Amino acid sequence: MFPRRALPLHALPVALGWARETSTEYSWHGLRRGRGEYTLFQYTLAGGGRLRVGERTWTVGPGEAMLLHFPADNHYWLPAGSVGWEFIYVCLQGREVMRVWPVIEKGLGPCVRLTPDAVPVGVAAALVVAGLRDELATPFAASDQAYRLLMALTAEAQRGAAVAEHAGLERARQHAEAHYASAVRVEDLAGLAGLSRFHFTRLFKARHGVAPAAWLLDQRVKQAATLLRTTDWGLKAIAARCGFPDAHYLGKVFRGRLGQTPGDYRRAVR
Repeated sequence: MFPRRALPLHALPVALGWARETSTEYSWHGLRRGRGEYTLFQYTLAGGGRLRVGERTWTVGPGEAMLLHFPADNHYWLPAGSVGWEFIYVCLQGREVMRVWPVIEKGLGPCVRLTPDAVPVGVAAALVVAGLRDELATPFAASDQAYRLLMALTAEAQRGAAVAEHAGLERARQHAEAHYASAVRVEDLAGLAGLSRFHFTRLFKARHGVAPAAWLLDQRVKQAATLLRTTDWGLKAIAARCGFPDAHYLGKVFRGRLGQTPGDYRRAVR
């Protein structure tokens, strides 16, 4: 859009517009678009098409956006029998764009559903309108709008990552509650949450107030207390049922957590 640049601006729109494609000749391969690095935000207004990234394929419909970078192994096209594909699109280029885009793709993926009132959609639409009205008179004005879209997408990606982290923590917690009697390790729970052990431990402690290893131990002690109140089982059987290696360790942990031995506790509650 701006062939001569006075300054090395690190975020610029290089192509934008509104389109309605009806021909199956509409087909773009991410490895056949030159060597220059740039990105694409394409939001479907009506109809739709198909998208492949690596070995995975999506059907892209109204309210869904493609977030792609080039060159890369991706392909999007209008399949045979389609009613057409109406969309707005913005291609961005620049050092800052390429630095931040992996964060956006990680948080949102190559195909994401966005409501029409979502901030990135509004910013992209305003950018397209400004471009079509020839209101991006200088590279600086265009760069300002490009940064707005980049930051709107980054914020959306961070929200998406937070939702995914919450879902991962809950999935791990539910698994731990169901399998506390087995040899559940913090590494296993972190894997279920899709997080590193360090990140999982930090988030888990922030949400539940204790580290996951201590939380697991608390769950085992609580179950042992329940069995002491409601059954006549011996400590060896209770230890095995609650995930303790032996009765001695159960007694040690129980006294440390509740301030009395399992035997004293049983006598007190019966």
